Amino acid sequence: MTYKLDRRTRRDADRHDITPHEFFALEFPQLAAKHGHLVAAGIEALAAPPLTLEIEGAQWTVLPTGNNIEVKSGTAEGALIVTLTGAQFSDWVQNQLTFNGFMVARDLQFRNGTVAAVSAWDSLWISLLEGWAVTDDQLTFLDRRGAPLDLATAFTPEADPADIAHFLREAGYLHLKAWLDPQDMARIVTEMDLALPRYQEGDGKSWWATVKDGTRCCVRLQEFVEHSPTTAQVLSGDAWARIREILADQDALAELRVEGRIIEALYKPVGVVSGPSDVDFHRDCHLGRHSYMCSNMTAGIALTPTGHDNGSLRVIAGSHRVAMPVEVAKTRPYLPVVALPTETGDVTIHLSCTLHESTPPVFAERRVMYTGFSLAPQPGVVMAVDTSIKQLRERISDILRKQNEAGAAVGK
Repeated sequence: MTYKLDRRTRRDADRHDITPHEFFALEFPQLAAKHGHLVAAGIEALAAPPLTLEIEGAQWTVLPTGNNIEVKSGTAEGALIVTLTGAQFSDWVQNQLTFNGFMVARDLQFRNGTVAAVSAWDSLWISLLEGWAVTDDQLTFLDRRGAPLDLATAFTPEADPADIAHFLREAGYLHLKAWLDPQDMARIVTEMDLALPRYQEGDGKSWWATVKDGTRCCVRLQEFVEHSPTTAQVLSGDAWARIREILADQDALAELRVEGRIIEALYKPVGVVSGPSDVDFHRDCHLGRHSYMCSNMTAGIALTPTGHDNGSLRVIAGSHRVAMPVEVAKTRPYLPVVALPTETGDVTIHLSCTLHESTPPVFAERRVMYTGFSLAPQPGVVMAVDTSIKQLRERISDILRKQNEAGAAVGK
């Protein structure tokens, strides 16, 4: 069966304030009846503790019972205890935000447990809400003809489009080899250097990091297409249109507008010691809203080669099909980890649900651009503008800005 990109099961229009009493009395029994066996299996596989939610002085504990789960008042021995406000709980049970989202924003209180346990319960909770299994001993990687899939496959423009679309849905990522003109990539590298003086730390459209000698370096240029006619030409060209058509397959994608923050240009310097540069394994939907927006696609355009010496993208194959906790992915992944070394003009694609990381360069700087393809709006569904995730990203940006300013002060 062909895997569908569209995993959206919730609408912003249906969001409402929900109390713990309402949720555990009305919604939890239905969810447990439908997906509780997946959560119980995940608790056993991850050796996860019971979860106690402490909201406004009351406690509810979720724990396994046989092949299912149950909720009871109070706490339990060895339980991870997470304290939420009523508003946080309402967002969490509706997948607006995750524990990780609260944690990144420095807004999660927990005790009697570890970050790994918190991460496990992020996956277990999405398993309860959406039926996304945490483990699957029967998971296979097969091509369109039923043969084992070569997870290191790189597709040239001559490859069968149906094989490309199938690989993305089966494995959760793609390596497209030699799809863009290296001469265009060289021009874009030059345009990055010409644009850089127009960016200043704290301008709201660039990210900065500190390297080992204390120097502050720009590592991300947003709104770059406004400074790069070559990038605009590439994104409006036939090759990019063909990539978009192949990726869509039977799924409808949103219209591509080559403007604003459609693409970001990244410097990946050697020796970053603080600031946002290379990020460990994560999902793009790990802050929240998986069930409102997934699966979107992120596209990386290799402006320079990537590999062991100058870092590269690594993905965990099949992690869009199995809800492996992020902290497990960092330490003991139970699905294949695949490195995607690229040459200039190659393109990588990963789904927003796929665990991925960027490894730091060791000897040589690399440069890459990131853009993406989004699912088309669902018929009759209007996405809310003021969402919890938007507010969260603004808070995270503010935190990063303050960290950057602090790092700059230390480096002086």
